[in-house]
Amino acid sequence: MLFITATDTGVGKTFFSQRLLEEAALHLDRREIAYYKPIQCGKDKKELFGNIFYEADYQCIERSCPDIDSYCTYDFAYPASPDYASALENTIIDINKIVEDFKKLEKDYKFIVVEGAGGLAVPINDKELISDIARALALPTLIVSRPVLGTINQTLLSIEHAQNKGLKVHSLIMAEENSVSEAMIEEQLKASMESIERLSGIEFRGVGEIVRGFIAART
Repeated sequence: MLFITATDTGVGKTFFSQRLLEEAALHLDRREIAYYKPIQCGKDKKELFGNIFYEADYQCIERSCPDIDSYCTYDFAYPASPDYASALENTIIDINKIVEDFKKLEKDYKFIVVEGAGGLAVPINDKELISDIARALALPTLIVSRPVLGTINQTLLSIEHAQNKGLKVHSLIMAEENSVSEAMIEEQLKASMESIERLSGIEFRGVGEIVRGFIAART
């Protein structure tokens, strides 16, 4: 069970959620694995075989991992921060409801990837943030970083926020360089990752290493 977030929106949480799920499927029955998106806001524009379509994160998982169950508690139409998107639909996001839904899943699955919305400091209502969801679920947190100039600052701030909220940051993941047009050169990116690890004490890890560690801890 883990909570995946990122230093910003559009960094690659869903992409890495998919990879974590597929890696887990190498070790567990796919029926023992689930994906949970507590809050979905809007749909992303996608292109597949020349066709343009719009897809929510949980729908992307359903398409790419058809044999793995996916769930969502709050599904809002407008692509914005959860507090704004929910207000447009006269809904107040209740963390207790999210915890309740997660506890039900926890009884049925051995490995669950919980994906946040945007970064950790994104508001979900008048008082609470995405990080409060991770804290309420008491899950180890993965942070996905963007391979661009400024990632040291963004990543360290995300880690600091997480730790101030009492979260356990398990690992860092660096998004793939071809995922952005302004990616740093390899040498600079390596130096940035080393700086982040040195200053935070938290390591960048690969998907396989992360999943194997979680599964081994449960056995």
